[in-house]
Order: sequence, then C-alpha cells, then structure tokens
Amino acid sequence: MTTAVYHPLFLRVQRLVEGMAGMLAILSGVLLIIAILLTTVSIIGRMMTSIGLSAVPGDYELVQIFCGLAVFSFMPYCQLKRGHVSVDLFIAPFGVKAKVWTQLLGDMVVTGLFCLLAWRHFEGTIDKFDYQETTFILQIPVWWAFAGAMVLFCPIVVTGLFTLWRDIVDIIRGGQADAEEEDYS
Repeated sequence: MTTAVYHPLFLRVQRLVEGMAGMLAILSGVLLIIAILLTTVSIIGRMMTSIGLSAVPGDYELVQIFCGLAVFSFMPYCQLKRGHVSVDLFIAPFGVKAKVWTQLLGDMVVTGLFCLLAWRHFEGTIDKFDYQETTFILQIPVWWAFAGAMVLFCPIVVTGLFTLWRDIVDIIRGGQADAEEEDYS
C-alpha cells in the first residue's frame, strides 16, 4: 500500500469508485454464472429429449443478454485496475515519469472511447425503443438489455474520469505513487 498522503477528497472518491467497481465485478461474475448454468441446463435438456426433457426456450437470447451485461459490469473494475492491454516494454527504459504520462494518454483515449460509446449506445437504445424490436423466441424487448447496458455505462465513464484524475495526481506527485506501488491492485 502506498504510504504517500493524498487529499481526503481524492481518498473518499477512490473508495467510492473502488467499491462501485468491486460490486459491479461481483455482479458480472453472477451474470456469467447464471449464463453458464442456463447453458448447462439447456445442453442437458437437449441430450435428454428421449425422456421428455428439452432445451430451455430462448436460451441463446438469455445468454446473449447476460454475457453482454456481464462485460459492461466488469469494465469499471478492469479500467480501475489497469486491466486493459498496454505495452510497457518500450516505456520502461524511460522511467516512472514516462510511464505515468503514457498511462494518462492511454486513459484519456479509453475514457474518450467510453464517452463516445455511451453516447452512441444511448442513441441505439432510443432506436430500439422506438422500433419496439423484440427477441425472436421469448419476445423480450431488445431495448431492455440496451437500457441495462446504458445504465452500466454511467459507472464505466465515472471510473474512466477517476482514472484520469488519478493519473494527473500521479504526474503532479512526480510518479511517486507508481514508484511505490507498481499496480493499483
């Protein structure tokens, strides 16, 4: 753990963002477990048609929804823990300051993409609502899943903005936090 002293507001926001990201990561795991169980039950049902069992109706539709929401749920945790792909091989020889500047640049790009995707996803949600498109088998309105994902974009963008703040604090501190603690796990 970093021994450096941070502003109380920063620490408060960090705790909130970490708590939110952690809860959403747990939700992501639960959604994936539900998708796995649903798939397993459906496969077993298909194998046992001779005794009157069958696949779960709409299993593909439900698994798509659960897996999509799981990805959006896990994204804040991934961003917070620097889980996105990065190439430190070329930056390492230039020292800690170069690393924190490239992290800032990377987080700016990722946060910008999050904002762009959130905006376009919002537009897509409105379109799905306007056209009242439904899934083929279960007739679930597609906009429900889009709206759920749209809600999850809010913590994704908030986490992206927090990581930018964290990077700026690291730069102001001369990369001290990064030197003391290699990652934010």
